[in-house]
Amino acid sequence: MKKNKFFINKIFLLILLFFVYSCGSISYVEIKTDIAKKIPFSFEQFDEIMITDFLPENEIPDFDINKEMKDYFAQEIEVKTKRKVSTKKIPLEDEQIFKNKQFWANISEKDEKGIFITGSVEYKKEVRKALVRDKRKFEDPFTYEDQFIQRKMFSLALDLYFINSQTGEIIYQRKFNESKSYENPNQTAYFAFYDLIYSMKQKIFLDVLTEKQPQERYLIIK
Repeated sequence: MKKNKFFINKIFLLILLFFVYSCGSISYVEIKTDIAKKIPFSFEQFDEIMITDFLPENEIPDFDINKEMKDYFAQEIEVKTKRKVSTKKIPLEDEQIFKNKQFWANISEKDEKGIFITGSVEYKKEVRKALVRDKRKFEDPFTYEDQFIQRKMFSLALDLYFINSQTGEIIYQRKFNESKSYENPNQTAYFAFYDLIYSMKQKIFLDVLTEKQPQERYLIIK
């Protein structure tokens, strides 16, 4: 009799737990939606977009980082914004110049509202050696030997400024750093530069252009 009573109580408890779990559980569906990104300004506010000289540091011999930066950004921003972009030769003495409002306000030759794109840039390369363990070729596949592997490392650092040409006010400023190593010992500074600046450009455009970004969200279903 006691065994039957215990068995009945056990079944009742299991049914009760199942009922409580069913009522309390929450299911959800994962969805993707476009979320508008807040931007610091709009290029449509300005009549003129001007890429000025950049302040270079630690330049690589035979590579004009200033020219490459100006040409690259002028083309990419013009394509992306569908607006005319010009380049200006404005020698920069030191980093303090970016915060000199009077300097930038006096440069613009027109009364139109424009935006200067400038900053400091550092592009450098170095050769690094690493000791790795590798399988011996054409010998016992289960034996290893230590050997040095040489790689070229390129680094690009940019302190970017967007400045209002009428007021000299900084409307956007951010630092970017990209680096990449190459096994090819003959890797050129030009090839590496376009690898690094492309990655950097993607981040900059996410900051300053009005684009909807796909993000994951969860729709709760009770």
